[in-house]
Amino acid sequence: MRAAVVDAFTDRAFAGNPAAVVLLPADAPTPSPRWMQQVAAEFALSETAFVEPLGGSRYRLRWFTPSIEVELCGHATLATAHWLLEQGLESGPMTFRTMSGWLAADGRPGEVTITLPVVPLVDTRAPDGFDQAMGFLSYELLGFTGQSEALQRNAMVLVDPVDLRDVTLNLRKLASLPLGGVIVTAAADETAAARGVDVLSRYFAPALGIDEDPVTGSAHATLAGYWCRQLGRSSFRAWQLSERGGALDVVLDDRGEEPVVHLTGGAVTMMDVTLRV
Repeated sequence: MRAAVVDAFTDRAFAGNPAAVVLLPADAPTPSPRWMQQVAAEFALSETAFVEPLGGSRYRLRWFTPSIEVELCGHATLATAHWLLEQGLESGPMTFRTMSGWLAADGRPGEVTITLPVVPLVDTRAPDGFDQAMGFLSYELLGFTGQSEALQRNAMVLVDPVDLRDVTLNLRKLASLPLGGVIVTAAADETAAARGVDVLSRYFAPALGIDEDPVTGSAHATLAGYWCRQLGRSSFRAWQLSERGGALDVVLDDRGEEPVVHLTGGAVTMMDVTLRV
């Protein structure tokens, strides 16, 4: 099977968020979830995407961390679309059937826009032990997403930009809570604002096998609703302040029955791989 490793939400190598992309054959039985999980553990990246052609620029898409399958992943979707365009397998818009419904992508190799459903905050009740997981961080709890599985739920907290750069959470405690992870966000500080950035964030998900995710597209499906209200507009420039770092242009579209968020970012293919299992 053909596969690749793509750095997403970046225009240069060794930055952004790396994702593995595995192209499943259209004329063979779909591999088992257990096999996909083993492959994802072998790649040991925050997500591995498995993409299966359905015909007519439509694909089935699944995402696995090193330890579980997840319902929504932005950076691996962007990486998949970029690689299909780069390989000449697609030349324009494409759609993916996923656990979160049909997702869309379009663009060109190196710059792709993906469309994700908005993931709203629906609950403000913190689980027991949440304060201990936050350590000494001074924060405002904005709420929790209401995903179907406990490990798909995220908390979102607001902090001072100065604190965001030096966040130290109790990851062991966080991993024990009924959460996928924590989105920590702040308005851009002067340094980021000078680069045209409006919103900063970081994402921690030790329960998913990811202590800190470099750039998290799905987190911005939640950040979009909050920050567009705060900024009084429908779009903003975001920077995820991890060690690798990554940039996203975020546009909230709530005109339809179901609001969506459009995320645009760069991508760089790091390696092409052949799976022999």
